[in-house]
Amino acid sequence: MDETALFRLSYGLYAACVAFGGKQTGCIVNTAAQVTASPARLSVTMLKSNLTSELVRKKGSLTLAVLTGDVPLDFISDFGTRSGRDCDKFASVAHAVDGAGNPYPTVYTCARFSMQVDTVLDLDTHYQFIGLLTEAARTGDAPPLTYAGYHERKAAARAAAAAETAGDAPKRWVCTVCHWVYDGETPFEELPDDWVCPVCHQPKSVFQPLD
Repeated sequence: MDETALFRLSYGLYAACVAFGGKQTGCIVNTAAQVTASPARLSVTMLKSNLTSELVRKKGSLTLAVLTGDVPLDFISDFGTRSGRDCDKFASVAHAVDGAGNPYPTVYTCARFSMQVDTVLDLDTHYQFIGLLTEAARTGDAPPLTYAGYHERKAAARAAAAAETAGDAPKRWVCTVCHWVYDGETPFEELPDDWVCPVCHQPKSVFQPLD
């Protein structure tokens, strides 16, 4: 089964945030949707282990910000991989608070919502929070980031990093004894330790990078 096919589902990427007991935090979620129109209800699903989940269950409300396509990957990483138990995720992020006192980022977003949770579903590893929409506003004109677009950007970033690393590695090495130049397809560093110069039979240790 190719689970990467799930990346083709039309998700977005969102920052779900809450403040409770003197602590403000947030996390990145990709499963959020409007589930009814009148009255307007939203559904947000997040990991049980997140501090955000814990505080939302205690407070019964949260904010949801729609991230835009130009959001830096570092922004997503900071909100998505660091634990709010160890840091203040809003320390260096421009933000505001809603009527319930919950924070939301004011950068790299095109809309933000507030919801009052009235139903919590236990989905094994996740909680699904369903609640009434209490606030809604457009916060920018940039198009929202899709889940598929996020994975495409991550793949491009990894490829660029790999290319840069490969570009930094010397491609040609010269024997300091006989001056024979190695420029084979296998990177010099990956040659076996017992490899020797084919001309003077000296070990790898006598070679130096040429370019």
